[in-house]
Amino acid sequence: MAGLMKFTLLFCLSIVRMSALNIFPEKFKLAERSKSVTLTCRTDKDNIKWRLDDSIQPISETEFEKLNGRDLTVINLQEDLTGNYTCWSDTGLEDYTYLLLDKSKEVTAFNINCTAETFSCSQKIKCAWTSDEFTAFRLRNTRDDGDWVSQSVDGDFFLPHSTNSYSEESERLLITGEAVSTCCYMKTDYSFYLRDVVKPADPGISICSIENEGSDEQIIELEVKPPSTWPQPHSFFPLKHEIEYEIRHNGELKTEEREEGSKIKVKGSITKLRVRCRDLLLLSQWSEWSKWKNVN
Repeated sequence: MAGLMKFTLLFCLSIVRMSALNIFPEKFKLAERSKSVTLTCRTDKDNIKWRLDDSIQPISETEFEKLNGRDLTVINLQEDLTGNYTCWSDTGLEDYTYLLLDKSKEVTAFNINCTAETFSCSQKIKCAWTSDEFTAFRLRNTRDDGDWVSQSVDGDFFLPHSTNSYSEESERLLITGEAVSTCCYMKTDYSFYLRDVVKPADPGISICSIENEGSDEQIIELEVKPPSTWPQPHSFFPLKHEIEYEIRHNGELKTEEREEGSKIKVKGSITKLRVRCRDLLLLSQWSEWSKWKNVN
């Protein structure tokens, strides 16, 4: 029974090459282009045969593949020699290794983008990373020795961090990314200060009062509420607001920036308005706009 369980586990792990790798292989090995790499079959059996991907034919020795006991050496690695290498004994599957071409030095363009709704470590950093060349991605917060994080259903990564929002940020975050495709692998690093990627969530907005309603002298008093994820006390983390509103008689859109507190007055014949915010002191990224608020 134990032998059957081992075989079943190895067979599931040693999935054959698919049209695309959507997850990282449990066990893989890397080598750069034109380099040689040796794969070792982890078994105590002596009579070993190697296969590549879903081929039923054992690998025979060529100028590019050398056999030596439990070892298989792949020479002058190129894309066509990558894939899932399995080793077999007379009793069945023994081990596997997915061989990937390391293109970390070849690929220069990468697009890891990160934002954080707050300086507080209570909220995770949100990152996005896509590439036409690779199909599976993972990130980790290397500075804080974090675990690998896979993409969520929406395609984003959410990385925990230990930054203290009440002290000066002295050490940059280091996000390490790995990506794989059917043939290839790449690794990259993205370094930044948390303060440089802060983007508050959109604020709340409510209308407190309207004076001279409907006239050009109309005055609207708003209350803008900081995002629920913004650190407190709010007096210690002040926000700057930008208001966008529509003029009633011609539909023109106008904007104003304000640095006062949560109560804001806007003058004019206005049909609707919305607000966004940013950190007042560090000039963070602007949040997304709040939903339009109709002025009745």
